[in-house]
Amino acid sequence: MKSKLLLFPSLLAILISCSKRVNDPFIPEEKNQLDSIYQAPKDPFLGIPEKTSVVHVQTSIVNYNQWQNFFVSPEKMTIVMWPSHDKTLVIKDVDKAIQGIAIDKESNTEVKTDNITIASGITFQDYYPGKYLIAVIMTDEKGQGKKAYSSKEITIKEYGKYYMHKIFSFDAKEREFEEWSPKIIEK
Repeated sequence: MKSKLLLFPSLLAILISCSKRVNDPFIPEEKNQLDSIYQAPKDPFLGIPEKTSVVHVQTSIVNYNQWQNFFVSPEKMTIVMWPSHDKTLVIKDVDKAIQGIAIDKESNTEVKTDNITIASGITFQDYYPGKYLIAVIMTDEKGQGKKAYSSKEITIKEYGKYYMHKIFSFDAKEREFEEWSPKIIEK
């Protein structure tokens, strides 16, 4: 009986010491969002002369290993860049975009570019100041997210510098647009 009387105050003391106080700060649970896994280099423009305009584009996807831990891995994709100084360009057909064709929204005409690369990263250098549309399109070799794409319009200033890294989510939908969610570094 005496041991039961000692057990009750001991349990009560343990419960009270483990309870959460109202004034304790709330710590939210971490979520797997692209902005949280985006790891920008400290200085992506290191070594680039001040009087040079540069747009550096990288492409990656989110994968999961056998233990269901995610990681970001570089992935070859089609990277296309259109000059759009006096136009509002959009991608209406992914297959045409892979061939370098976008649509001018105002006049509903096709605009073609030869600035097409298949790589996991590319640096565009010494472009004239103005507006440009940059698109990245996943290959059709991937099981999930075949030809998923993302595009972003940027304005290059004289000697402007951009670092753009598109990380496609693990559940990217086939032939569908995905926002360019990770941040863009501009100088």
